[in-house]
Amino acid sequence: MYPRLRIELLLRRTGWPMPAGLVLLGLGLAINFWWLPAQQVRVAHVQSESRRLLAQAANPKLPVQPPTLNALLAARLAAFDKTLSTSAQTPDLIKTVFAEAQKAGLTLSQAEYHLLEDKKGGFATYQMVLPVQGPYIKLREFIDGVLAEAPAAALEEVAFKRNGIGTAATEARLRLVFYVRSEAR
Repeated sequence: MYPRLRIELLLRRTGWPMPAGLVLLGLGLAINFWWLPAQQVRVAHVQSESRRLLAQAANPKLPVQPPTLNALLAARLAAFDKTLSTSAQTPDLIKTVFAEAQKAGLTLSQAEYHLLEDKKGGFATYQMVLPVQGPYIKLREFIDGVLAEAPAAALEEVAFKRNGIGTAATEARLRLVFYVRSEAR
């Protein structure tokens, strides 16, 4: 016998109350096995969150105060002071410049040097002006290398010049500054 025929015969013998009961039984089972566990998880989450908020309200923490301007300036001054090199390290800094130029494939033919003392700051600046010529990418490698290897160095000024579109070489004038701890400190 076909299943549809069996269902029709069963409905004619029992009427509609039995299939309606079976549908309600199925809905009850679905609610019991699917919807209720999901609701229990949500209730547990809400309860734990409310316990956390109640505990936090019972024990309020004082808001963290931002650092004062003097503390911030002192921290920045300490960080600057850590990067200062000593005057005994100055020849090593110059060697670093020439080593980075050689690593980048550039030749440094001349340089100008100036030492400027900052009495109030307790440091000196050792300026080095370098005319350099080469491909732009090599110039960038040189500058990046010097700044990475010498924490006391800063690139104060750079000027690029190219004679024409077809020329591969770029002329650059670099002013590097090395911050050196003053001897009078």
